[in-house]
Amino acid sequence: MFNIQDYLTIACSLSSRIADVLLVIYADATADTPTILYKHRAVLINEASTEGKQSRRSKKHLIVSDLHIGFEEKFRGEGVTLEPQIKGMVQELSGLIDKYKVTDLLVNGDVKSGVDRILPSEWENVPKFFEIMQSLCRVSVIPGNHDGGLNHLLPSGVELLDSNGTMISGNLIMHGHTRPSTKFSDCKRLFIGHVHPIYQKKGSPLSGQPVWVFFKVDRAQIFKNIPAEESASPSNASQTNRNELPVTVIPSFNMELIVAGYAADAAKQERRVAPLLRDLKNTNEAMITTLDGDLIGDQSLLPNVL
Repeated sequence: MFNIQDYLTIACSLSSRIADVLLVIYADATADTPTILYKHRAVLINEASTEGKQSRRSKKHLIVSDLHIGFEEKFRGEGVTLEPQIKGMVQELSGLIDKYKVTDLLVNGDVKSGVDRILPSEWENVPKFFEIMQSLCRVSVIPGNHDGGLNHLLPSGVELLDSNGTMISGNLIMHGHTRPSTKFSDCKRLFIGHVHPIYQKKGSPLSGQPVWVFFKVDRAQIFKNIPAEESASPSNASQTNRNELPVTVIPSFNMELIVAGYAADAAKQERRVAPLLRDLKNTNEAMITTLDGDLIGDQSLLPNVL
């Protein structure tokens, strides 16, 4: 028989586990600590900046990954016609930009779907997408492995950043198809996309759904070319866990990839070009959540996700 006390005990235990992991991830929480927008597959970072001696202006960065505009072209070769759609992403992003007063949108790689060429629908829809976003806030892009030729599609004013990523308030944002540069080894946290985390377990109602994955890893595992004693970051990381680096894997922003059944295939392909994946999968501490922020499990479920 279902026992309410047992349920409360389990619920409290799960809540405690979530709190413990988040405490590690955000142990140095400040006004600049990122906010995870679970159901929106996005991260919000406040950045305080000083101009001159008097004025102080803050920025609000919204980070999303893996739009894969033009992915529908894959199905045409299989005799299935899907109309290219950016409307849903535009509407959701517009709402988030308005709600959170976002000043800067950062697309963290794989804007488009074609790897080393520009697909026909990308010529039309990628510029259209960015023109709309530019009317709402500043826009920048970290190129991913699918973004060959992207510079030809970006409207004037959209900033194309280094593929090695960028730092925002001590948070390293990178696509995930390359290993991070040692110049970023003092980062507080690392955010990546690229690998399309999806929970897959036969018989589970959650199977096939995108998830968030949070890791705590040894900093020296991520930044391979620096000695372990130099991997500590006393100025940025907590004194008690300064060798540990919190890593967050952001799910794909484009939910149409799930609906069309494209995401699982894409995930398999992307993970072949993911140098950090082995290091992350070998971690002893991880947390996996749904897009509602509900805990699914810990590192024991990583084979079902990555």
